[in-house]
Amino acid sequence: INLHRAVVESCDVYFYRLGDRLGVDRMAEYARSFGLGAKTGIEIPGEKTGLVPTTEWKLKMVGEPWQPGENLSIAIGQGYLLVTPLQLLTAYAQFAMGGKAYEPHLVRRVLRPDGQTEWEYLPKVRIETGIDPYFFEIIKSGLRGVVNEPRGTGRAARIRGIEVAGKTGTAQVVRQEENIPKDREIPEQLRDHAWFVAFAPVNNPSVSVVVLVEHGGHGGSAAAPIARKLLEKYFQLYPPPEPEEKDIPSSRVSHRTGGKENA
Repeated sequence: INLHRAVVESCDVYFYRLGDRLGVDRMAEYARSFGLGAKTGIEIPGEKTGLVPTTEWKLKMVGEPWQPGENLSIAIGQGYLLVTPLQLLTAYAQFAMGGKAYEPHLVRRVLRPDGQTEWEYLPKVRIETGIDPYFFEIIKSGLRGVVNEPRGTGRAARIRGIEVAGKTGTAQVVRQEENIPKDREIPEQLRDHAWFVAFAPVNNPSVSVVVLVEHGGHGGSAAAPIARKLLEKYFQLYPPPEPEEKDIPSSRVSHRTGGKENA
């Protein structure tokens, strides 16, 4: 299958093969360009940095060389990789904004009793990947398909009249060999965490949201419906702006089949 369908249907095997070809160090380079493995700088004491592993990191911290099979786990966000919800939110906001990440803040402005502005945070770019915008449009097409196409894993986040783009995810909390057999009920503390991250409207984004349901299982069934409710409430309060005339090249992406393009 091609990249578009792999994103829409959350095809692990596609990304296993891609991760095998890239290697952990190259994946780490790009992950860090999206702010993973670093604090965002938001005004919250104790913000975590997360972890983007490399061959050097494992040799230093674990005392063992990196194994080729570990590239597969990292390629789908498992293994040693650690991210915070805010890091994931800002990374996906970069997909929405063509590679730019802005400084996050808890407070936009402070007003005096007379209604005048005492001070405010103006938008400030924190990270800019420098990646060709064309590739962001390809990924945005896939993220839109996650929610809006029949085989998308995030259909539970669909909103009538507003195109939402997003991605489901699952984070294991125990080693695979420690999991309870499938014919037995898994204790809650061993169940996977459920992720969903989204932005909307696709062609003129004004809001992004991330949902992490601890021990919730699957992102599509546990986290995506919560994200939908959050977005619905947001757009009730702040109706979406008029869409810009801009097409995402979904047709030419989804129809690329065969040959080396389908790694």
